[in-house]
Amino acid sequence: MSSDPPGDAGPSWLASTIKALLEEKYAPGRVPGVRKISADIGAANGGEAISHGHVGNILNGTAGNLTDRTRTLLATFFGKNPGHFLRSTSLQPTGAKQPDPQHVQALAARLATFDAAQLAAIQQAIEIVSSRTEPGPDPA
Repeated sequence: MSSDPPGDAGPSWLASTIKALLEEKYAPGRVPGVRKISADIGAANGGEAISHGHVGNILNGTAGNLTDRTRTLLATFFGKNPGHFLRSTSLQPTGAKQPDPQHVQALAARLATFDAAQLAAIQQAIEIVSSRTEPGPDPA
C-alpha cells in the first residue's frame, strides 16, 4: 500500500477514514463484507447505493477520489457531513490564518449541491480574483 504525500486526499487516507467509520458503525471486528455494506448504504439512502465493487476499491485504496454523489451517500450512511470525506490540503500560504474546519465542511457540503454551471461560475470568479497581482485602484 502506498503512502500519500502530506496534505493529499489520496486513497490511503480515504481507505483508513472509511474503515474507521465502518468499525464505529458495526463495532470493531464485526464489519461485514462489501456486498452487505453496499446494501446498507442503499437502505440508508432510499435505495440509492454505491456498488460493492466501488466500496471494495475505496477500502483497498484504489479509489482515491469520491464523486459528489458517493460522498453524499456515504455522508448519509455514516451520519456525517459530506465535508467529512474531504481531506484538507496544505495549499495555504505560510502565515495564512487557518479556516475553521466547521466552516470548511459547511462550504464543501454546500458546493456538493451545485450544478456544473454554478461551479463553473465560481471557478471563473476565483480565476479572476487570483489573476490580480496587486489590489486595483480604490474607486472614489
